[in-house]
Amino acid sequence: MDNGGTTPGTGVAPGSAGTFQLQVYLSGMDAEDSLQVALPYPDTGISLSDLLSQVFPEDEDQQREMIGMLDTHANPDLPEIYEAISVAIDEWRSGLCELLFSGDDAQTLDPSDPIKNHLHPNISSEETKPASPPFCKGGLGGFPPSLHLHLQRQYKAVDYAVQQGFWDTKTELLEWLETHTLLYFIDKHEFSLRVTPDGGEEEGLLSIAKVLQADGLISPSQETGTLAITQDGRRLIGRLLAETESYIDLYDHLKDTAFVEEADTVEFDTGNGADLRVPVFIAEGLDPIRTVFLLRLYDGTLDIFSSTWRERIKDENFFDEILEPVVNRQNVDEALLDRIIGAGYVYLEERHQAARESAEREEIIQRVRAET
Repeated sequence: MDNGGTTPGTGVAPGSAGTFQLQVYLSGMDAEDSLQVALPYPDTGISLSDLLSQVFPEDEDQQREMIGMLDTHANPDLPEIYEAISVAIDEWRSGLCELLFSGDDAQTLDPSDPIKNHLHPNISSEETKPASPPFCKGGLGGFPPSLHLHLQRQYKAVDYAVQQGFWDTKTELLEWLETHTLLYFIDKHEFSLRVTPDGGEEEGLLSIAKVLQADGLISPSQETGTLAITQDGRRLIGRLLAETESYIDLYDHLKDTAFVEEADTVEFDTGNGADLRVPVFIAEGLDPIRTVFLLRLYDGTLDIFSSTWRERIKDENFFDEILEPVVNRQNVDEALLDRIIGAGYVYLEERHQAARESAEREEIIQRVRAET
């Protein structure tokens, strides 16, 4: 279809002097759904990461200006594509994720590389001219050079926890995660770890078990030759269960939060709301790593790994996967979050009051039945 001689998705004529064509897409997006925009030819030395900061600025007015450059007539989905990529860039800026950069050949790119190192001449399919110098401003045949960027998010909850000061060191955090994972599988799945393992993965498990032994939470069983949970270990499990259930009582309604930013409307348990538990945990002064991990133990998430946890328990990526909700989350501004928290406490009180009234009615009914 003729679009008036403009480059699809940009509204800029393909022969525009001093411009280059930027195409960006996220993992999970189809390449044809990428963001395409024509930009002024870059200053010498500007890096890939600096370019993204300019195209996806933090300032909302500047973002609207960039969205205004998109040809929504040719592709009405471009603003949504821009917003989706902006979310990923914002997560990257705030330390919630890492971004892996790659080009058309899937080779990893260094974000600090000058973009001129990765510009390609853009040749129309009809042309068979010999190649010109690769970074000439006009490209070949009047087509500007292009830069194709593929961005892949990687969520690193363990690194994030240390960067944000929730834990002092990665070593300390990983030890806590490993020991509680081993304790979980010994308890719930009745996993038997021999005092004298044959080798292999059990050697690694035994090094974790020694920490639990030092804390008096497990001890060798003379009858079985395996490590068993002690009374202190059982008491710890009971405390962790009580702690987790308190989180559920206080915050579970926030996993389904519907709200309108411009209005005072906040609803819970709607079936189509956002999960705002992690932002609220942080706002309430809770450690999101501890809280999310305990909730994942409680809801059986680790059971999915029942056949692989022994070989993965020493792998940091294993815990990044389990703890992804800590970093892969929806955020709202502070004022709105305070309003949502307040509405949540009102909702809980109303729900508790309704439960009390229901219990009182049931008690009256049972009394009347007994008297008759």
